[in-house]
Amino acid sequence: MFTAAGANPTPSSTRTGKRRPRPLSNEGSIPKAKRQRSALSDHTFIAPDGHAEMQEARAYKPAALSPKEVTREVSGQHREIPVRGKKTRSGDRNSKGDGSVVLTTNDTYTVSKLPALPDRLRANTKERQHGAIYSDSGYALSLTHTHAIVWPYAVNAPSPETFTFAIPQPSKHFTDPLPLGSLVSASASSSEPGLVVVVPTTGRITYWESIASAATLDLRLQRNGVELSISGMYSGETVIQILNAESAGFMLAFSSGRNAFMSVRDSQGRPAVSVQFLRSGNGSASGGLFGSVRNALSRASWHGDIVAVRAGQPGKVGERNVVLATSKGKIQSWDINRSGHTSLMAETEARETIVLAIKETIRSMSELLIETFEILDFAHIPNPLGAAGDQSTSLLLLTSLGDRQKTHYTLVEVLLKPNETMIGNIRPLKSYTTPVTRTATSNPRLYLPSPGLVAFAVFDRAVVVVSMVKQPDTPEMQLITESHFLLQTFEDVIDFRKDMNVEIVGSGMEEPNTAPHGIEDSKSRRHKAKHPATVLIVRGGGVLRIAATNVTKLASREAQKVTAKSKLEQAVFFGNLEHNPINFAVRSELQFSPEEVGEAALDLSQDILKSQTPYIPSVPGSIDQNLRKRSAALHDLAEYLNQSGVELDRVTRWKLLWNAERLEAAIVVWNRYDALVREKPVGQKRGLLTEVVEWIHEDYKTEPVPEAGELDRVRHWFINDIWNLEIALPWAFQVIKYTYQDGQKDHVTVMETLSEANDFVIGALQGSFDFRTANLRLYGLQSEPLYQGILSEDYEGLPQFWTSTFFGVENIRKQIELAGVLLTAYIGKPAQEGQPSVGLIDKIKGEHGLLIDMSIRAHNERVRWSSVQDDPQLQIEAEQMTAAQETAVDGQLKQLAKDLGSPGEAILLAEKHEILPTLAYVLMYELNECSRKANANSKTEANLAAHDINDDQSAALKMTVRQCFNKFGKRWADALYGLDIELDSMNVLLDGFPEEFPYLTTYLRNRQDCAKISWIHEVTRNKDFDQAALTLLDLGLQREQDLWSKKIELSIGKLARLAGKNYSQKDGIIIPDGGSTELTATHNELSLIKIQDTVYEYILPTIAAAIDDNAELQLALEAHGNKLSRKQPAFSSLLKDKMGHLVRHTAMKGVDLIDLLTLMEDNDHNEDYVFRGERFYLALQASQHGIDEKEEQLTIQRMIWRRCMLRDDWSQINNTDMKDDSQIQDQLRQTALYLTFRSCLKNSLFDKKSSVKPMKPQEILGACTDGLDRRFDGLDVSFQERIMKDFEVEDDAFKAYVETCRLENWHTGALELAQQEFAQEVAEETEDGSKMRQAKTALQEAEEAISKKEQAAAENLLRGKISSRPRVRLNGSSTKSVKKY
Repeated sequence: MFTAAGANPTPSSTRTGKRRPRPLSNEGSIPKAKRQRSALSDHTFIAPDGHAEMQEARAYKPAALSPKEVTREVSGQHREIPVRGKKTRSGDRNSKGDGSVVLTTNDTYTVSKLPALPDRLRANTKERQHGAIYSDSGYALSLTHTHAIVWPYAVNAPSPETFTFAIPQPSKHFTDPLPLGSLVSASASSSEPGLVVVVPTTGRITYWESIASAATLDLRLQRNGVELSISGMYSGETVIQILNAESAGFMLAFSSGRNAFMSVRDSQGRPAVSVQFLRSGNGSASGGLFGSVRNALSRASWHGDIVAVRAGQPGKVGERNVVLATSKGKIQSWDINRSGHTSLMAETEARETIVLAIKETIRSMSELLIETFEILDFAHIPNPLGAAGDQSTSLLLLTSLGDRQKTHYTLVEVLLKPNETMIGNIRPLKSYTTPVTRTATSNPRLYLPSPGLVAFAVFDRAVVVVSMVKQPDTPEMQLITESHFLLQTFEDVIDFRKDMNVEIVGSGMEEPNTAPHGIEDSKSRRHKAKHPATVLIVRGGGVLRIAATNVTKLASREAQKVTAKSKLEQAVFFGNLEHNPINFAVRSELQFSPEEVGEAALDLSQDILKSQTPYIPSVPGSIDQNLRKRSAALHDLAEYLNQSGVELDRVTRWKLLWNAERLEAAIVVWNRYDALVREKPVGQKRGLLTEVVEWIHEDYKTEPVPEAGELDRVRHWFINDIWNLEIALPWAFQVIKYTYQDGQKDHVTVMETLSEANDFVIGALQGSFDFRTANLRLYGLQSEPLYQGILSEDYEGLPQFWTSTFFGVENIRKQIELAGVLLTAYIGKPAQEGQPSVGLIDKIKGEHGLLIDMSIRAHNERVRWSSVQDDPQLQIEAEQMTAAQETAVDGQLKQLAKDLGSPGEAILLAEKHEILPTLAYVLMYELNECSRKANANSKTEANLAAHDINDDQSAALKMTVRQCFNKFGKRWADALYGLDIELDSMNVLLDGFPEEFPYLTTYLRNRQDCAKISWIHEVTRNKDFDQAALTLLDLGLQREQDLWSKKIELSIGKLARLAGKNYSQKDGIIIPDGGSTELTATHNELSLIKIQDTVYEYILPTIAAAIDDNAELQLALEAHGNKLSRKQPAFSSLLKDKMGHLVRHTAMKGVDLIDLLTLMEDNDHNEDYVFRGERFYLALQASQHGIDEKEEQLTIQRMIWRRCMLRDDWSQINNTDMKDDSQIQDQLRQTALYLTFRSCLKNSLFDKKSSVKPMKPQEILGACTDGLDRRFDGLDVSFQERIMKDFEVEDDAFKAYVETCRLENWHTGALELAQQEFAQEVAEETEDGSKMRQAKTALQEAEEAISKKEQAAAENLLRGKISSRPRVRLNGSSTKSVKKY
């Protein structure tokens, strides 16, 4: 039973007594007695929104506003009529023309900003305010400290009709809690709702019966309305909540924990405000409305503040169920009646029960303290768990349990019965863990609009959307249900930006398919919702609606889930809306893995490319605008990913960049195509791009559907198929080829098509390369080594680049070749009828260099990518393409410079892509052209200007050459000097660009094939004899094959070495041996050359009559061939090879000379025995100078001695029968063995220091039969076998001489005879020399004696007196005459 809290006299009505309230006509209404002033329908006092209530706004101390800024108005209501928008019919408000702006949307919900907002609220976003949404009436309420503002929130008007009420006697302090208010159901006399406002600190209540008709009341009511001050409030007690529980009345909640019933009409329906405090009891409360304050519900008995007072669904007229909950878990259910009677239906202390159920269900919360538990809000479940009429109440609680880092929110279903409390399903809110902001203007709110499939948890800067769908009744689900846990289906958070300082200060909900209460007026503002929604009043953001747009999907078994792609879509398509208050950054609770984000980003990027996203129209009026919108979307996607800091892998980043490149390329291609179509005459609009689209295979494009109006193939391709742009690029040339093969051979047509092909290829590739360069950082690829739009390196792990497919690269190269041929045919030729126009030719020529540029880039990219792939076929492809492209580009640039008259462009391209050999060629070509022009034109006055221009061009070209040295360094020197050598421009090489001689020096020193030039440069320019010697000796010793050149090079090298090394590098002391120890190899080679010259002089008479090299060889073999060629064919072949070297003056190695000398046959019976004796001596000498290894040298010498002994017939020599000693000695002196001994002894070859010794036959046996020496290693195996066989034949013959002809004795005899005769010869030479020395001495003594004698005679003659003078006779004689004195 309610008892009055205090006597509050009802103020007298200001209405006239005779005025009768207008009854409402309602079907089924029963006429009332006449004493009743007005007939009230069953729905007159039903609340406009059963859940609309207003809570206390906490005390607040503003930092930006001062009391001086608050302007008071005259008390009363103010209508902003001048800005009132045109009313729209209720049926039209949900159409697309409702004026709302979609802030974000996905498959499950849509957030839109409603246009209607009072100018006062829009202009002042810093003023403290709070409010509520009343969807049943279509109005929103906002309250500040001084004003109440009411406006229709769902109308399509930026500045709607607004009702502003000045609150009478507001709070004295600006930091006090904001006023509380509620709209009141419309009275019988008005279609508009009324308004009641409560000042929390003073308890002053003001009621306006109708917001629209207040202006018709008398001045006092216009100023104040119906007023009342609540009596019986405690000191410091404030009103914290007001609940509209019509038709029963209103409920007020106080900070002390007390509750009060408030009515704004008397029993006759007239405006009259009354307040009665309630008291609690264990059973039904009956009787009057007055009771003891002592028994009132105190704060202590409630175990916490009252956090929510909610009214259940309307039942009988004048009755309502009201549920109250405290933060600590106490819940009471009351039935109240407008007559003042109340019943406590159920009461429970649910904290412990709820916390235990939560911990049992959610194991991760088992360690949380029960003291942190709070009930934040609750809502009635539209379809309760209990049976109808069982007096149970089904609630959905929003609860929290906290720890130090975050707060864990849960939705708990509770069935409240008179004697029992049951816990239903428990849903954790995993997507939101931010603690409640205690200083927020409004408390958290929970909305569960009918049909109860989705719940909205509203916080100060976020709204959590939760699916409440029940899972199918299966055994598995029954087990889950028994564990109080419901599988999570859909949950998402709409977060608001902190940087905009927005805050949710009021909210309400909209329910679809709800019938109006009473008869709906035609001018009603009630919003007919299509979807369950919550509507927010956002300070600084306007009025927002969050609607669950697809309840069907929410109710399905496969309900929608929050995906990375949906989050990306929202950020991309709505993140850049101006003044969008939504924060699209993914919350930490909903973080996705980098792999998920990368996959989602690629899917979204592909959807945009294929126009498969619903956020961009796929049937645009302008293709250019459509492409730019899609390009902007990809840009926004990249920016969002960049700002979010997601660590995407490298491949994903490149794929995203490639998709953006395709769109950018498509924009360029479309604009060129569109301009071309615009210029073409009617009937001739068809062009290359149309052909390309039609030629593309159906597997790589989307076929248009003519029945659906898709008639333009090109536009259809740009909308749906540019994701496969790389397929179309090769067809630019293929269309020309097939068109030509089909008979379109007219050059005009071909060149027109070629011009369009150039536009297509250049536009696509240049647009993509430029875009890639400009946006590398945007896609997180700033560390990639990019140059000219392509990677310089690091292609490993990347997929194929769309800008450089194999067919694309090959067809661009062919397209360039075709353009070059056509341009060469027409440039510089007089115009004729039937030929391409000059403008067309100039256009193709002007873009030819750019086409080459694109081709080079694409080729380089393809080759670099293919060369690092694991597929061997791709690596082979890279090698083949490199070889083909080098030749092609060289020819293209040379053609551009020479045939097409664009050397400057060719130079720029070659320098840009560092094609240095071609760059050197073009520069040298231009320099030569300048020189030619200068020499061709006489320097007359008429040609002076031309000479000056030519000189300037030449100077500029030379400057370019010098700049290339600075830019490219050694690589440029290699290219330039290599060209000079190739063109035999030795004067340019050695004398051109003297300031760059260090580069020339390095180049020549590194080029072994340039040694013959290098040593000249070292001597003449660098004065470096040591380097010149090193170059010449290296050339002569290692590579030179010409005998004469080798001799000269070694000789000059030796001379340069001696010239450069005559002084020690350390102390300047003269080197004693002149550096001969450093020239051992040189001396050996010179010795071999001398031996070869000796042999050649010997055979020269036999080949003097030859007419060529072949004849010389034939004659030499005829004269000196081996008689044993039949028995030893391999040796015969060997001799022929070595004889060929000799007659061709090829420098021969030591072993080659040994084979030649030892295999030559003595065919001439009158042979010069001097050479015969020297032949084997020279071979032994060649083994000493030409073989370094001792073992090999010994083996070869054994072979030489064996062949030497085989030169003679020892069986004949051994037959001494009938021969005297002198005959035998004469025969022995004629043998090659004896002659060789004599030559060796004579030339001191048997000295102790020499490696050559006379070998006995037994030491020689078996030489070269055990294995071949290394000179035969590279020969064919079969030839090696034949060589070995010939050695065995040779050894067998020698062995026979040893065994049957006493060769051992004859060898000893020949050696002794040679030694004896050599000793005698030396002795004779010594005796003759002694005699000559004695004669010389005697002669010198005689001359000295004569000289002394003559000197003495002369001295005596001078001392004596001359007595007479000789007289000359005619016959020449003289006589003496004496002169007398």
